[in-house]
Amino acid sequence: MKAPHSSENIGADKASDTHSFPDGFVKGFSKFNRAQRMAVITKDLDESIVEALDQLLYADESLQAVFSEISENHLSNHVLPLGIVPNVLVNNELYHVPVVIEESSVVAAASRAAGFWALHGGFQVEILGTLKKGQIHFTWTGDKTWLFEQIELLKSPMLVATAPETSGMQKRGGGITAIALLDFTASLQHYYQLDVSFETADAMGANFINSCLEKMGEVLDTHFSKQQQQGHFERIMSILSNHTPECLVRCTVSCAINELQAMSADWSPTEFARRFKTAVDMANVSVSRAVTHNKGILNGVDGLVLATGNDWRAVEAAGHAYAAKDGRYRSLSHAEINDDLFSYTLTLPLAIGTVGGLTQIHPLVKQVLKILRNPNAQQLMMLMAALGMANNFSALTSLVTSGIQKGHMKMHLGNVLHQLGASPEQKIAALEYFSGQTISYASVEKFLKEFPGNTHVSQ
Repeated sequence: MKAPHSSENIGADKASDTHSFPDGFVKGFSKFNRAQRMAVITKDLDESIVEALDQLLYADESLQAVFSEISENHLSNHVLPLGIVPNVLVNNELYHVPVVIEESSVVAAASRAAGFWALHGGFQVEILGTLKKGQIHFTWTGDKTWLFEQIELLKSPMLVATAPETSGMQKRGGGITAIALLDFTASLQHYYQLDVSFETADAMGANFINSCLEKMGEVLDTHFSKQQQQGHFERIMSILSNHTPECLVRCTVSCAINELQAMSADWSPTEFARRFKTAVDMANVSVSRAVTHNKGILNGVDGLVLATGNDWRAVEAAGHAYAAKDGRYRSLSHAEINDDLFSYTLTLPLAIGTVGGLTQIHPLVKQVLKILRNPNAQQLMMLMAALGMANNFSALTSLVTSGIQKGHMKMHLGNVLHQLGASPEQKIAALEYFSGQTISYASVEKFLKEFPGNTHVSQ
C-alpha cells in the first residue's frame, strides 16, 4: 500500500507548508495506519522485513491492540527474554525474581551471587526515604524579599488548587509534603525554583506530580499578573525531577571472611576480600572505573525495572546523579573489612511504582508482579537494590579472580556460534572444546574454520 503524502490527506500544519522538505521527508506519520507506516519504512528495502515484523505481532488481536497503543507510530513488537534470578533472599524472605535483559551473563552473575548470599544471611535492605521532587522554574526581576513573602502567602492557595489531584493520593498516604522557594540568581540571572516535595505511595507518580505542578503554576501566574508593578514574573516550565536523592534504598551483605572461600577461586578468602575492597576503592577515585562499576550495578537493577514496566531511563539518570552528589562521580557501593568481617553496601535512589503506567495494562508486567507476590513500591525498591548488589558483587568477584572474559564469554558462546553459522555438530564440539578455556570471537572463528569437514563459516 502506498502511503499518502499530500497535506490534505494528513492535515499538516499550514505553517510548515512554506518550508522546503528534504527527499523522503514524511509529514503526518502518526496519522498513518500500520500498513501505511510499513509502506513508508520498507520502501525500496528487502520484502522479508515486512514478514519479519509481521511475525512478531500477536495473533490475539485484543492483546496486540494493547501493545499497539503503548507507543506512538507502532510497527511491531520488540521481544526481549524474560528470565529468572532464583534464590534472592531479602530480609529473610526468599524470592525468585523475573528480569528482562538481553545479556545472559547478567542473569548468570546475579543468580550466582544471590545463591551465595542466600546461604550467608541474604540481602539486608532498608528504605531510607521515599520523597520525590518537582519544580516550577521561573524568572523574577523584582525584589527577592518581597518574592519570598509572596510565596509564603501563596502556599495555602496552591494546596487548595491541587486538592482534586491530591485527595485520592492522600487517602493512600501520599500528597504534597513541602514547598520551598530556591534562589538560583547567583548562577543564572533572575532564576528561581519553587521546589515541591511529594509522597506518591505505590505509584511512580510522574503524572500526579506534573498535574500538581501545573495547577500550582497557574496560581502563581494569576497572582503575579496582578503584581506587575513589583517586577516581571515568567513561568518557564513545571516538571517533576528525576533527581531523587531522598527516595533511597540501602542494601547490605556481610559474612565472616573465611566464608568467602566459595567465591575466592585461587585466592585465599583474606586475599580475595582485600582485592575486592581495593577494586571498590578504585571506583571511588577513578571516574573511568566508577562509571563501569555503577553500570554493573544497574545491569541487575534495570532487568527488574524493565520486567515491572518501570522507567529505566529515570532510574539510571537518578543513579548517576547520586553517584556524583559530592561533586565527583564515585561508586554507588562501599566495601569494608573489620577484623574478620566482610561487608558490602549499596545505596541507590529508586523512584518506581507498582500501580499506574504499564503495571495496569501490560499483560506480562501483571504476571511478573504476581510472581513477586504483588509487592508494594517499597518492597520492589528492596528487590531492585538486591539485584543490583547481586550483579555487582558477582562481576567484581570475576574481575578480581579469573577475569571477566572467562565467565562472560562462556555465556555468550552460543550467541557467537549462531552468529558464525555453526552447524549442530560444530556447536556440540565447540561447547566441549571451550569448556575450560577463555573464549573470544576470534578463537571461536578459528575453531570453526579448522573443524574437520568444514566448508563454510558465516562472515
